[in-house]
Amino acid sequence: MGVLKNLTEEYFGNKVRKEDVSFRYDIDNDNPPEHTLTPDEEAFLQGLARHKLYLDNSLYFQIEDLQRHTELVISGKQLDYHMFPNRDELRREIVELEGLIKNLEEKLGRGEILPEDRPKSEELLNIWKEQRNELNKAFDSDESKQYVGLYFDNGDESKVVLLVDTIERYAKGPYETMLLMGQVMLLEYFRSFYNHVGVGTRHSLSCAESSMAEFGSLMVLKSVATSGKQIAQTAKDSLNYSRSYIAKKQLCTGLIVANGFGAYLYDYHRKDFKSLIARYANVSCLLDNSCQEALEFKYMLYPKYPAPQLEETAFEKLKKLMDDVTV
Repeated sequence: MGVLKNLTEEYFGNKVRKEDVSFRYDIDNDNPPEHTLTPDEEAFLQGLARHKLYLDNSLYFQIEDLQRHTELVISGKQLDYHMFPNRDELRREIVELEGLIKNLEEKLGRGEILPEDRPKSEELLNIWKEQRNELNKAFDSDESKQYVGLYFDNGDESKVVLLVDTIERYAKGPYETMLLMGQVMLLEYFRSFYNHVGVGTRHSLSCAESSMAEFGSLMVLKSVATSGKQIAQTAKDSLNYSRSYIAKKQLCTGLIVANGFGAYLYDYHRKDFKSLIARYANVSCLLDNSCQEALEFKYMLYPKYPAPQLEETAFEKLKKLMDDVTV
């Protein structure tokens, strides 16, 4: 069990006692990383883990608190994920999407859409048809990327894994490796947060979970960056680097695109982060993944990112999804 053995004066001064350090990590002995955490990296992760992001009178996000049930593992393992699901799942998704298209076409044909809403509905219909074309093309796709982090939900024995060798390859240099490492750790611990804080037993809606976890990670970095703490400048650099890194996912095609919506949430709705994150945390495992609103939201973000003028429409659907749940 590693216990941040190199706490530097640069970050914490000379008054940190070993017994005060509760942030811990394990090394993956089966897949030990080539990249060894530097003292600065350890101190940056420690500082992020200690920070509390207050959401309302009773709820806050803090990694040290989450480590009561979710351990951190540093690993050198390389894991690939496909940008699209398997063929059977693709067929099921196409059927779902065709149902949305048919329903909207019929509403437009019967004149059930208000005249002022018709242009946006017609644009949404065209986007869904484009999404269907992309899903059909995906049958011939075998594109994959490597995970930089993972969250394994197992109740009180959950786990966040930082794949630090892959993070190092994705980053542009040693400093950027530290910046990205901090954001990935926050991202995966937000998945733990959403799974442990709220009520319900359903699997979360993947596209909502990914975008809200990315959003949460950026809000913690912003909070630390403006906190006056020793790591504030590093957190600010990580915020700028990570926001750009997340936004680039909007240009991809496939499952990762929904993560890019987190950059939009940060750019346009960060003033409401307390209510948005708290509300989502409370209802994330109660959302009906197969309801009309959930499917409409999903296929606005997948498999391609929506046109900028429809980002706000996607956000309104996400809010309605959360508001329709009674806790």
